[in-house]
Amino acid sequence: MQFKTKLTLELGRSIAASCGAYLTSVVDKKTNKGQNYAIVDGGMHQLVYYGQSMAMKHPFVHELTPRMDAETEPWNICGSLCTINDILVKQLPMRRPTIGDVLVFENAGAYCAAEGIALFLSRDLPAVMLLKNGHEPVCARTHMPTELLNTPNDEMR
Repeated sequence: MQFKTKLTLELGRSIAASCGAYLTSVVDKKTNKGQNYAIVDGGMHQLVYYGQSMAMKHPFVHELTPRMDAETEPWNICGSLCTINDILVKQLPMRRPTIGDVLVFENAGAYCAAEGIALFLSRDLPAVMLLKNGHEPVCARTHMPTELLNTPNDEMR
């Protein structure tokens, strides 16, 4: 029996997820009713983990330069959008983040940037960096303003 049909496989996240990381900075922090919150400059409009979070898996997140002089305690990482839904990860064990710390979300290749709500509230699109030869950073796109995309044509004249 011969198989004469063209077969296309879409492997998506299983292959491409490990090809990307999302970096975002802590811009504020607070403790409310015994819960620690770190607010970052990015959020759910730039990073979506539906394939993982819907399966109740936590994304692999680490601090770019972790503080070794503090105890590990649980922190909720929230984005900068004005919605209670902008929570990137709950109860992440961290060593007391400070403003300016950079968090790295691993496995952000595949659909993480493309399936989100990138234009919500006219937030800038994040810069995209590539690694040439596995270690040389190359800027594929700088931060891209989006307010013009949400402005009527007659206001742009």
